[in-house]
Amino acid sequence: MKGYDPELFRKIKEAVSMQQVAEYYGLQINRKGLCLCPFHQDKDPSLKIYPNGKGFYCFSCGAGGDQIKFVSMYLDTSNYEAAKELAAAFDIPLAEPVTYREKREAELARRRRAAVAVFKKRAIMYVKMYWILLCEAIHERNEHFTEALQNITYIEYLLQNLEECPEEVYEDKKAVRRIGEIEGRIADWYIRIEADGTISR
Repeated sequence: MKGYDPELFRKIKEAVSMQQVAEYYGLQINRKGLCLCPFHQDKDPSLKIYPNGKGFYCFSCGAGGDQIKFVSMYLDTSNYEAAKELAAAFDIPLAEPVTYREKREAELARRRRAAVAVFKKRAIMYVKMYWILLCEAIHERNEHFTEALQNITYIEYLLQNLEECPEEVYEDKKAVRRIGEIEGRIADWYIRIEADGTISR
C-alpha cells in the first residue's frame, strides 16, 4: 500500500522465523516440523512449518504462505495489518505514515475496513436467516419448497464468500443487491396473499 513502510515485509521476514510466529500463536510443533492446522478441523498434525524462511503448508486443506500470510489468515485481516501485528509482537520498528497523503490513505483504509466489517456482520445475519428458512422449507415441503430448491446452493455459496472474502462481496454490486433483496424477502416470508386479495400471515 502506498505511503506505508516499504521495508516492513522484508523486516518481518528477516527478523521473525515461521516457527517463532507459529509458537507465538500457540501452535505445538513436533520434531518433524508438523503441528495441528488452525485453518480447518485438524485431528492429526498436517501443517508443516518449514525452516529458512520457507513458510508453512497444510497437506490437508492446502493453506500455505509465509509468516505474514499465516497471521493474515489466522486473524482474518490484510497482509499489511498482519505485518504490523508481528512488528508490535516482536518489537520491530516501522515507519508510520507522516505526510498528509499518507495519513489520508491510512484513514481511508481504516474507514473501508470498518465499513466492510459492518457489512459482513449484517449480511451474514440476514443470509443465515434466509438459509434457515430455506432449509425448513425443504424439510417441511411447504409453500416455499420450490424457492428453496432454486436458491439454497447460491445462498450457501454466498455465505461461504462472506466468511472467507467479505471485501470481494462488498465490491460485487450484484451480490450486494441480492443481499438487499434477501432482507426484504425475509420480511415477506410469512405474508400470504389470499385468493380474494387479502393479506394474511
